[in-house]
Formats: sequence, C-alpha cells, structure tokens
Amino acid sequence: MNVLFTPQMIGNVELKNRFVHSATYEGMADHDGKVTKELIKRYRLLAQGDVGLIIPGFMYVHPLGRAYKAPIGIYSNDMIEGLKSLVKEVHESGSKIFFQLNHAGQQTSPADLGQMPLGASNAVRDPINFFKPRQMNEIEIKETIDAYAEAAGRAVKAGADGIQLHCAHGYLINQFLSPFFNRRQD
Repeated sequence: MNVLFTPQMIGNVELKNRFVHSATYEGMADHDGKVTKELIKRYRLLAQGDVGLIIPGFMYVHPLGRAYKAPIGIYSNDMIEGLKSLVKEVHESGSKIFFQLNHAGQQTSPADLGQMPLGASNAVRDPINFFKPRQMNEIEIKETIDAYAEAAGRAVKAGADGIQLHCAHGYLINQFLSPFFNRRQD
C-alpha cells in the first residue's frame, strides 16, 4: 500500500502520488460548455483531498461534438480563461490536471444540436440513442482533426499538465476505429 503514496512520472510530469481521479461526467459547465464556480469547487475539493492527478470529465472539441447536458467545452478561445481558473485551483493543492478531449460523434442528440449527429458512417443506428447519424464528409473529418489540434493548444494555454484522447465508449474516434460503426468505402 505504501507505493500508492509515492511519486510517479507520466512522461515528464511528476505526480505527488499514484491516486488518479479518472474522467467522469459531472454536467457542471454552463450551457455553452464554459467552466462554472461549482465545477471549480468540485475539483478544488478533490485536489485538497490529495489526489495526485485529476482528469475532469471529457471536454468537447467542437460544438457538434457535445454529448449530454453541460459538459466542459474546449472548442473556443474564449473558454481558456475559465479553464485557466480550473487549472490554477488544482495546482494550488499540488495536484496535476490532464484534459480529456472528445467529440461525441453520433452519441449526440438532434434536439441539442439542431441537426442530425455526425458519425463515421451512416450505416448503423446508435444503440444508445437510436439515431442514425449523417456520415461525415472529408471536409468535416479534416475540420474535426483540426478541432482536436486546436483544443490541445487551448489546453496548453490554460496550463493543463497533459491531455488524454477519449477513444472509447462509442464516441467519434471509437466510431472510426470500430468495424461495427465504420462501414465507409472511401
């Protein structure tokens, strides 16, 4: 058990211990995905509890990639200041923070987006929300790749110690990797 309380390196980032708060959906951002006082308080309390690494709930990299209500967004430069405040609170207790970047793809809702969700292909209805997505074209794929790169840059500007790409749970990257969802011929 003593090993849990020893420092650990992840790349060039030293964690004060091996306790990690993995990304979990908290639904505490505002409607546009901006950081709120309640969200900062949640992660401040975790950091004060001596968690070595905190990974907040996934941050959506593009407005069309939002899943659920009130997740954290990182798709616009005007979000950086709020994210900086979050990072500052976590760092004040000696904890590190990684941002998990995500695009929900077809696991979004037409009611939330105002259009059908985007997906790797349109061959399969999503087994969770039952919507059949619109297959992304090459321009949209490039825009989404760029959105991930720009979001990573915003994470750096906000002071995050690292990033994690969300490639699971049927979200967009997973949809492209999965032969069940990705039936593209191009």
